[in-house]
Amino acid sequence: MQIRLIRIAIILLIPIVLFSAYYTWGYSRDVVPEPLMQASAITSVQEFVDTTDPNDLVPDLVPLPARDLKVQKDDEGKILLYFSTTYYNQGRGPIELRVDDPETDVHRDVNRTVTQRIHQKDGGYRDDPVGTFEWHQEHLHYHFKAFVEFDLQAVDAPNHEDLAGSRIKSTFCLRDVSRVDLDLPNREEEAQFDSCSKKLQGVSVGWGDTYYWDYPAQNIDVSSLNSGVYRFVTRANPEVRLEEINYENNISSVVFKLDMENLTVEVLEETPRITPEVEHLHLEDPFGM
Repeated sequence: MQIRLIRIAIILLIPIVLFSAYYTWGYSRDVVPEPLMQASAITSVQEFVDTTDPNDLVPDLVPLPARDLKVQKDDEGKILLYFSTTYYNQGRGPIELRVDDPETDVHRDVNRTVTQRIHQKDGGYRDDPVGTFEWHQEHLHYHFKAFVEFDLQAVDAPNHEDLAGSRIKSTFCLRDVSRVDLDLPNREEEAQFDSCSKKLQGVSVGWGDTYYWDYPAQNIDVSSLNSGVYRFVTRANPEVRLEEINYENNISSVVFKLDMENLTVEVLEETPRITPEVEHLHLEDPFGM
């Protein structure tokens, strides 16, 4: 009799256990938000755990909040929001991009396959395909496609609660322009990637790349917007093509008040709030042309 009761209890418990396991799996799979899709998902240093192979000298890209925000009318009468952007590398090794055919004519409008080289402590390296270079006529050199994404969001803006479609992916040339004040074991004292080469581009450890507000494509058309409060979000490596130590710190943002009548911008908040000092060293000829 006792054995029979035990068997009945086991039969009754099986569906409960299966349902609990399914519910737990479904919650972890579907409910946890993607960190790159949320401006608030910036993980602190204490929470992050590095799970990469310590032999791999992997980079770690971090964008600063956009700076130098201003609105001006262009020659066509459009009202443009201008901004400067800097991202830097705080990883164990450089972000290094190489092309498949370095002898291809630099002035041809062709896509070129790009690999990311990960150097290793033991002297080796590995190359992984990560995307393409494309010719950028305004800058007269090659850019890495979809390297940074800009997104304008409404915080308190009448008639503009939804700004879906304002997200813009931007191509960038990668080079050492700005030295970042960080205490890093593999930091380079001198720039290692000093031009927008058609063969090799990258950002050294402890260095950043800066695009100023007056460079081509460093603006967004805001002619149709009303005065209000907006958030400007910057995401580095938005498609997660490039291998990094940490992807959760690839996002920064700035909240600002836009006055369309007086064409002014007032910065209200930056995320992250604490950022390292940056010294811009190579802006006279930043593209190496």
